[in-house]
Amino acid sequence: MSGEGVSAIDRAHRSGVALSLYFRRLLTPPLPGDGLLLFGFLEGVLGWGLSWLFSQNPGLAPIGLIPSIVLTWVFLTGGIIFVGVTYTAPTVRRNRVWLVWGGLNVAATAVNVAALVGAVPSGLIAYAYWHPWLAVMGIGYLVTGLYNWKSPQIRQQERLVYAATGLVTLGVLVASLGPLTGFVTANIFVLGGVLQLVPIGHDVLADAVLIARQQ
Repeated sequence: MSGEGVSAIDRAHRSGVALSLYFRRLLTPPLPGDGLLLFGFLEGVLGWGLSWLFSQNPGLAPIGLIPSIVLTWVFLTGGIIFVGVTYTAPTVRRNRVWLVWGGLNVAATAVNVAALVGAVPSGLIAYAYWHPWLAVMGIGYLVTGLYNWKSPQIRQQERLVYAATGLVTLGVLVASLGPLTGFVTANIFVLGGVLQLVPIGHDVLADAVLIARQQ
């Protein structure tokens, strides 16, 4: 084997070790911000994935379609807030961006539960389930991208992805109230999953690629 081949294998091995240590650190309490981000990614996969599965196969919904979807999100939102409060580093718990996300998630969950128990006026019930979550993501990603713009904690490219996703999400929300009502309603769980997972995945993947290239 040539020297270049050996060097490439050695570099790949170092990159693999570095990435393994990186992700192990992200998932070891106290979790850093990117560790909580991974849990947010997992929440999105499970939440939007199960919601889509139930919508396509209502017979799989254990307590009815809408109650099953709402309670799935109640459980997942409660879980990630519990992880954020209990297992993250103090700097993460005090971070204003994470506090905004926590407040937005609690608010959307409260609206969902209120709709489920009949506490929302009948004229607004159609807007009380997935619409709040589009608002959460739109506002949350804009805050993530724009807050403390010059802080080096988030690279400019990542900020642009977050801000752009926030604008697109709010655009989808607005369009869902008018010309694209049918399209958004029919594809909400796919759209929601894409809008939640793409910016988070980009953030985590960008860090992983940077670590691998440094080896």
